[in-house]
Amino acid sequence: MKAFNRLLLWTLLLGLTFIAALNGYVSYRETGTPGKAYRIEINRIYEQVQRGIPLEELLPDLNRYSYVNGLSWIGKEAGPDEVQRFFAGIGVEDASEFMVKPLYADQQSTGYLRFSYRMPGPDVRTLLVLNLFLLAALGAVMGLLFYIRKQILRPFHTLQELPYELSRGQLKIAMKEHRSRFFGRFVWGLDLLRQTLDAQRETNLRLEKDRQTLVASLSHELKTPVATIRLYASALADSLYDSEVKRQSAARMIGQQAEQMEQLIGGIITASVSSLQNVEVVPGEFYLSGLIRKVLHNHKERLELLMVELEVGAYQDKLLLGDEERLHEVLNNLIENAIKYGDGKSISITFREEDYRQLIVIGNSGEPLLLSELPHIFTSFWRGSNADSKPGNGLGLFICKQLMQKMGGDIYAEPLERGMRFVLVLRY
Repeated sequence: MKAFNRLLLWTLLLGLTFIAALNGYVSYRETGTPGKAYRIEINRIYEQVQRGIPLEELLPDLNRYSYVNGLSWIGKEAGPDEVQRFFAGIGVEDASEFMVKPLYADQQSTGYLRFSYRMPGPDVRTLLVLNLFLLAALGAVMGLLFYIRKQILRPFHTLQELPYELSRGQLKIAMKEHRSRFFGRFVWGLDLLRQTLDAQRETNLRLEKDRQTLVASLSHELKTPVATIRLYASALADSLYDSEVKRQSAARMIGQQAEQMEQLIGGIITASVSSLQNVEVVPGEFYLSGLIRKVLHNHKERLELLMVELEVGAYQDKLLLGDEERLHEVLNNLIENAIKYGDGKSISITFREEDYRQLIVIGNSGEPLLLSELPHIFTSFWRGSNADSKPGNGLGLFICKQLMQKMGGDIYAEPLERGMRFVLVLRY
């Protein structure tokens, strides 16, 4: 842009210089070339007078001469004052020059002729028209250059910065709107492209985060069956079961947990090409009693081995709406949470109804979460101050929240005086 500004300045200077030089050349040509033309006219008139042609006949013909515009005569008998005034040019127009020539008759001086004439010079009117034309041409050239600067170069200057900014990943800097008839729509399109790239990058970042979160969450889900298998395997190895029926029940439980692990591993493989937002929740109907039986079947015996008291409150069996398998995962997560962060004394599952919703409440004894930490409890990868050195990645409750919302329900936490409880809100 600076180079083009210099071009504008040089064009203006050269144009004005050319006009001034042309005016000088025209003036010189007009004043220099016909420098003696007026003398030719004077000599022609003088010869006619010498041949005896009266002045009265010559004066009307002066209009046909280009330079001589006046003719006067004074005789020899004129007084000194009159002669002095004649030779001083008194009576000659201010813009004219004059020349005096003597008259002779039979080689005797009879008087003097005074010729007044205009000096050669340029035609002012023609020169004015020429200057106006040249200035108009220079103005048109300058106008064209300014138009190119505003409508083409300035938008193009804006465009040349965009690839550099995009290469640096600067997708947040908005491009100014341009009304250029040549590049205005192009600039607008490029800005839309920048916005699209920025939105795509945000989407990719979100999907990548969701994918990582999902993989981590499914990995987290593996801990429950692994812990159960380890517990039953340890019990079998230490011969804690006194009957074959219990040993076979423990073996079946190990098999069921292994099958659940296979399903979770399949979920991890699926997660490599999907995101948490795309976790499939299958809407359906199921009975509350069937869900509770599954939960108790998975955890009752384990809790007995850990000597944790499990209290299950009374409930009215209802047909609930949602995904039974996903809700089972949520309850497993909450019970695992109660085991990990509780004091190991008691876990309770109670039920109530509010606003035509079924509430399932999972509580545990122990140290409650600080009130200042409660708003963050469902945030991914967040762990409270009560986590200490306990293993985990802060995803369990985040997963529960996501699944409940996908089923049209919700979950929230309430600190107790000695413990915590989580409330699941389900539709029926």
